[in-house]
Amino acid sequence: MSEQLLARLAPRLRRLDAGAYERAYISRGRMRKTSTHQLVADLLDSLGIRYRENVAVPGGGSLVADFKVNGTLLFVERDLGEGERKALAGNKSRVILLKRESLRSDGLDHGLRILGLGEEGRLQTIFLDDPSFNFDYAHILPKTEKCSVMHGHTSSVLVEVVGRPVEGMVVDFGAAKKIVREAVRGLDHKLFINEKYVTAMNPRSVTLKFDTVHGEFAIKAPRGTTVMMEGEATVENLAREVLGRIAPKMPRNVTSVGVYVYEGLNKGSHILAKIHQEGARKGRKKP
Repeated sequence: MSEQLLARLAPRLRRLDAGAYERAYISRGRMRKTSTHQLVADLLDSLGIRYRENVAVPGGGSLVADFKVNGTLLFVERDLGEGERKALAGNKSRVILLKRESLRSDGLDHGLRILGLGEEGRLQTIFLDDPSFNFDYAHILPKTEKCSVMHGHTSSVLVEVVGRPVEGMVVDFGAAKKIVREAVRGLDHKLFINEKYVTAMNPRSVTLKFDTVHGEFAIKAPRGTTVMMEGEATVENLAREVLGRIAPKMPRNVTSVGVYVYEGLNKGSHILAKIHQEGARKGRKKP
């Protein structure tokens, strides 16, 4: 028994003697290579999903997948060679790569990338700033002293797009500018108002009535000149409105969209959100 133990320990002892060490993660009697391997196993166990580990890939020679889940081969923190990728491309099983990227888009980026075979893992950011992204609007904030009188602003939009480059490009600038221009055009020269102040509405007009710090406010406006918002017409909520009009139209390789909306000069709001395309489509109200 002692000889068998020494035989197993000898390779590790040699690495330690060379000035290195090996870390292992053990849970429920299983040893795994990295914390990410352990995280995947713990997640699958907690969800009650059956899986196999260290599965030989048919036709892949010595290639072994870290996990096989419902017919899907999962490789964790692995850099696959060209030959291995070719072998996987000819395999009928779906292949997913889970990698940790050292370059991250911002402080909220965890660095984990879930990729299909052939996708790039790195994220890159581009930004769009153009005079055609300027627009004018009116609003009223009933509970504030100064802004409870209806007034207007000239605002501008700056957009950042985070995604995995496809053929070296996150998104075509021309296509992205068109998306932003269409969003801004739908907001230009409009009255932004909290939808809770609507007392009557039909296809042609909207009637608004509410109390302000200066007294009662009431107005009837053409329906096509108003934008109903879920909250007060603040620049923060305006940034969310712009984001909701842009995000669903971005290509699938785009992972996040950031929007800066300036209220006049030197002040404004910024929002950065991950794209969940179906949720964005369902959640945004029609202008």
